[in-house]
Amino acid sequence: MKILLTTLLCGAPFFFYGGPGAHGSRSFVALWDLGHILFFSLTSLWLVKIFRYRFPGRSVSSFFLKAFLIVLVLGVSVEGVQMYSGDRSPDILDILRNQLGALITFAFLYSQKGYKKIVLRCVVLILVGIALIPLMRGGVDEWIARNQFPLLSDFETGYEVDRWRSNGELRIEKGIARHGDRSLRVQMTTHKYSGVSLKYFQGDWREFSNLFFSVYLPEGESLELNCRVHDSAHSNYYNDRFNRKYLLKHGWNDIEVSLEDIKNAPRDRLLNLTDVENVTLFVMVQERERVIYLDFVYLE
Repeated sequence: MKILLTTLLCGAPFFFYGGPGAHGSRSFVALWDLGHILFFSLTSLWLVKIFRYRFPGRSVSSFFLKAFLIVLVLGVSVEGVQMYSGDRSPDILDILRNQLGALITFAFLYSQKGYKKIVLRCVVLILVGIALIPLMRGGVDEWIARNQFPLLSDFETGYEVDRWRSNGELRIEKGIARHGDRSLRVQMTTHKYSGVSLKYFQGDWREFSNLFFSVYLPEGESLELNCRVHDSAHSNYYNDRFNRKYLLKHGWNDIEVSLEDIKNAPRDRLLNLTDVENVTLFVMVQERERVIYLDFVYLE
C-alpha cells in the first residue's frame, strides 16, 4: 500500500501543474485526460484496501460505494480548485472519467461472481471505449493533417472540424464547397467577437509565401471579416500579431494573405513563421446572427 500511496502522491500535483497546455496536440490532450481514469482507479484501489484492513468483516461492495463517493467528492473538489488556477478550467467530463476509474477497479478486482460481474465488465469496457474516442479521433486526424500539409483544411473528412474552435455552431456541410464536396458552416453569433479559430495544424510555415482560404457568404448583404494570425510568442496585444479586414460579398470570396505581411505585422519584432500558433477569422458586434462557409485553407 505504501507504493500505491506514493504513486498517488506523486501524481496528484499534475492536476494543477504540467500537461499539454492550451495548444498541445489533440492526441496529447486526450491522453492526458485519460490520466484521470488511471489516477482515480488507483485511488479507489487504495481506499478499498484501507477499508478492508480497518473493517475486515464488511462486504467489499459497501467499501466500494464509500470509495466511489469519496472519488466523487475529490473530483469535484479538484475541478473547483482549478477554477482559480491560472491555466486550468473545470470540466464535467473529468469528473465522469474519475468515476469511470473507480468503476474499473470494482469491475475487474472486486465485483461479484456470476452474470452480474460479466454485465458490469461489459458496461465498463463500453464506457472505456467511449472515453478513448477523443484520443482515436485526434490521432487519426493528426495523421491526416501531416499527410495533407500544406493543405490546412478542406473539410472532406469528418475529423477536420475538430481542428477548429468557435463560440457558435460548427458543422461540415455537403454541397457548398470551393474545393471537393464539403465546407465548414460557421454560425456567427451576436457576441462582441464571433468567429472560428484554426487551433490544431502544422505551425512551420517558413517554406511558403502565401496563405489562402475561401469564404462563401450566402446572403446578399456584405460582411466585414477580420483575420488574425499569431505565433507562440504572442503577447496578446493587438500590435503583436497580424490583423487584417476583408469585406465579404455574396458568393465565394477567395482571400490571399502574404506570409511576408504576417511576418512583419508585429510592431516590435518579427512573427515567427516556424511556430505559428493560431489563425482566427471573426466578425464584430453583429445585430443578427450570420452564416459563412469556409473552405480550402492552404499554404502555397
